[in-house]
Amino acid sequence: MAPLESLARFNLWGMCPAYAVYFAIQIGLPTWLTTTPERLVCFAAVTGVHAAVYLTGLALVKRKEQGEALLADERDRAIEARANRIAYFLLMGGLVVVGMVMPFNAGGWRIVNAAVFAIVSAETLRNVLIVQGYRGTPRLAH
Repeated sequence: MAPLESLARFNLWGMCPAYAVYFAIQIGLPTWLTTTPERLVCFAAVTGVHAAVYLTGLALVKRKEQGEALLADERDRAIEARANRIAYFLLMGGLVVVGMVMPFNAGGWRIVNAAVFAIVSAETLRNVLIVQGYRGTPRLAH
C-alpha cells in the first residue's frame, strides 16, 4: 500500500468516527452542551482523538519506511492533485454558505459548526478520493 494511501486511510479512521460523534451530539443533544467551555472541551476531545489516530498512523508509516526516503512518483502526485482539486471546490462552496449566507439568519455556534462541517466534509472527500485513486481504475488525466 502506498504511503499516501495509508495516511489517507488513517486520517479517515481518525476523523470520520470522531466527528460523527461530535455532530451527533450537536444535532441530537443540543441542550447537552450549553456553555462555551463545554462546547470547546467537546471539540477539543474530538480533535484530540483525530490527531492521536492520525499521528499514530503517521508513526507507523514512517516506521515501515525506516531507511527509505518517502518518494512520491507521478501517479501519487496526480492522485493527490485530483483529490485536492475536487475537495477544494467543496470547501469553498461550504465556506461561501457559512460566511456569506448564514450570517443573515444564524449566528454563534451554528456558524462555527457549519464551518467545521464544511472543513471535515472537504477533508473526508479528499481522503476518500485518494484511497479511490489507488484502488480504482488507473486514470491518465483529470
